[in-house]
Amino acid sequence: MSKVKLSELPHDTLLSFEDAHFTVTPSELRQMIEDGEDLVELTWYVAVPQEWKPSAKQMVKSFIEDQYQDMYEDWDERAYDCLKQEHYDRIQAVLDEAFCSDHVTKYWMLDGPEVVID
Repeated sequence: MSKVKLSELPHDTLLSFEDAHFTVTPSELRQMIEDGEDLVELTWYVAVPQEWKPSAKQMVKSFIEDQYQDMYEDWDERAYDCLKQEHYDRIQAVLDEAFCSDHVTKYWMLDGPEVVID
């Protein structure tokens, strides 16, 4: 994995470490270290923002596959035949309303380079 110096990162870069529940910018990390927080020993990475979107079709497919193991042969095909696009659209509308905030839809992956604190 590539490495990048903290001092060379743009000010709006998000940084984090494995199992962290937060991100910080390079200037925030520098300030936290200056304030005496023991963060230098951690392995920091550039955090790549992600967004999760619920999928009605995937949810229904997973449900049918899960139920099929307890049902009769070809039950899954019959179940899929019952579903029309309008059903998926209505389910999707409910999911979109339920998950409309960033509370569970925004997250980050530590896919960026490792950060060397210099």
